Amino acid sequence: MEAELLEILREAVETKQRKEELDRSIGRALRRHNKDFGTFVKMTSELRELARKKGFSIDDAAGEILAKHQEDAD
Repeated sequence: MEAELLEILREAVETKQRKEELDRSIGRALRRHNKDFGTFVKMTSELRELARKKGFSIDDAAGEILAKHQEDAD
């Protein structure tokens, strides 16, 4: 995932409200950054694919992507 989209994903995870779907939080973060629906589809598809492969939720997939990115940055 591109660096800009990773930052948007981090924002979405941090601002996600209790009992809110991550998809909705991602959509809100993307609108704040003036991104289009295609970007939303790209991000959520990547998260869903990882979640499906690993057998866990989209929230856990986002956490794994962000943790991996943090490790790579260190």
